Amino acid sequence: MPFIPFIFFTALTFYWWHKHGGFDICVYMSSLYAFISFCCLFLVYGNLLGEGGILFDEMDIELNFIPTVLFCLLIALGMLPFSLLYSKDLKRITVSMPWALDLISWSLIAVSLLNLYLVADSTLDILQGDLEAVRQAHYEGVLTPAQIKAESMPVYLKYLYYLNMSTILSLPLFFYYICFEKKRAWWFKALLFFSSLSIPLAGIQAADRTEFTFYAMMMIYCLIFFWKFFSKTFKRILAGIGIPFVALILVYVTSVSIARFEDNKNGGAATSALQYAGQGYLNFCFFWEKAKFDEIATEREFPLINHVLLKVDSNPDRRNERAGKQGFHISVFATFVGDVLLDLSPIGVIIWTIFFFMVCMLIMKRPHREEITAGETVSLFVLASIPIFGVFYYKYYNYQYSFMYIMAAATYFFTKYKISL
Repeated sequence: MPFIPFIFFTALTFYWWHKHGGFDICVYMSSLYAFISFCCLFLVYGNLLGEGGILFDEMDIELNFIPTVLFCLLIALGMLPFSLLYSKDLKRITVSMPWALDLISWSLIAVSLLNLYLVADSTLDILQGDLEAVRQAHYEGVLTPAQIKAESMPVYLKYLYYLNMSTILSLPLFFYYICFEKKRAWWFKALLFFSSLSIPLAGIQAADRTEFTFYAMMMIYCLIFFWKFFSKTFKRILAGIGIPFVALILVYVTSVSIARFEDNKNGGAATSALQYAGQGYLNFCFFWEKAKFDEIATEREFPLINHVLLKVDSNPDRRNERAGKQGFHISVFATFVGDVLLDLSPIGVIIWTIFFFMVCMLIMKRPHREEITAGETVSLFVLASIPIFGVFYYKYYNYQYSFMYIMAAATYFFTKYKISL
């Protein structure tokens, strides 16, 4: 049974590769799921179950046909709208009101500078210290130096800092300005790129690898999306700066991984990385077989509504409460459809995926488009991150991410429609 997802996503990858005539967004997405399905085979046949976040052990593993088929079809449905976007056909990205895009960009830059103020005087000390101790302190609820510093900020700056989760939007905006705003000052583009790094920089405070991984995966998305618009000069600059930049990220992620998992009895950090990558399908099947669906929990799928109206957040206390009711640890990697399955039940995950498909189609509209707006570009970036980072879990579980939805929607509106003042 574990061969089915690997065969399905590998076939889908080659089909889209052939249809699109190259490595497009949809090919990138499906190749990620082919990869994690391949890793899953090593876990199942290499006796690596029962630890590292894998809920099944060697004695109780149940990989049945229905959850396997549902796993493949739901993920494919989530990726399908992006197969309508052909990079070779796309010719231009337009903006109706450039001043609105500038305003959003400057807002993101301002938030990133605030973040720099909070993390600047402690980041180097953290990197030179015990990363495992820093991560353990985070799990125990100890405030980071940046969080302590933030407590002394004026209230209006605290509210502004809620937008820090939205600074990842600077990444597609940076590439848009590079490709289509040739006359814009280089320092503005540099600030926009720096803004895109705001969340990973904040993640260092808790010795976090997740935000760097997310950033890298969405950087690849942007490179695929914008590659045809890059000038030869920018490609040379990208190669010169990109190699040391990637090297620094790899050094950091490797250092944190070794610090956290060097005591793994089955192979240290390398085995833990394999278990992280390959457990999605296994835990999805575990949820299908073992989860109790009598209680629907919507705080991850609708975080802002739950935060404002119900005063419920997906925080450690809430997850521990839910884990106690379920009888197993719920904070594991089960892909984005696995998280939605656990929260909303089998019927709920089908409805949610159909809804996600419809929203993506609303933005995508039709295949072989030659022109899209900058707002559509940003909106597709936000939506695409769900299946891309969804190889691990549903990314936007925090209510602060909801402000990114709002900002992306505003970008969509202001770059598509022109308002006469």
